[in-house]
Amino acid sequence: MLLAASEGRHWRYEVCEHDDGYLVQMRDLATGDLDEEFSTIFRTLPVAFAYAEMSAAYERYAALELDASEETHVENDQIEIEIDVETTERHFIDLSDRLHDVGINGVVIQAWERESQRSPGRLLH
Repeated sequence: MLLAASEGRHWRYEVCEHDDGYLVQMRDLATGDLDEEFSTIFRTLPVAFAYAEMSAAYERYAALELDASEETHVENDQIEIEIDVETTERHFIDLSDRLHDVGINGVVIQAWERESQRSPGRLLH
């Protein structure tokens, strides 16, 4: 179930329920495709929200940097986006530290699940 989403320039960062906590995944705004490489699972919802917001802010900043090399932008827009990146990053780090939730890469979880289903572990006494 989708709980929230934060949009960057080209991607939407979705916070969804997951068996192990809360999944943050990245969806292409143009095609609707999920990026299989980008997914992170958090134990706590506030940290997942903060991570999605921070990721979207970073993406907006990166897009502005690319645009700035092609055309001239107003400095106020750049300053506003830089402040947004700094604020969201500080918020994520603060929550993550206080709640002891740094997240786990979704690819790692998938590999762990595949391995546990592949063969039963042997117990040595």
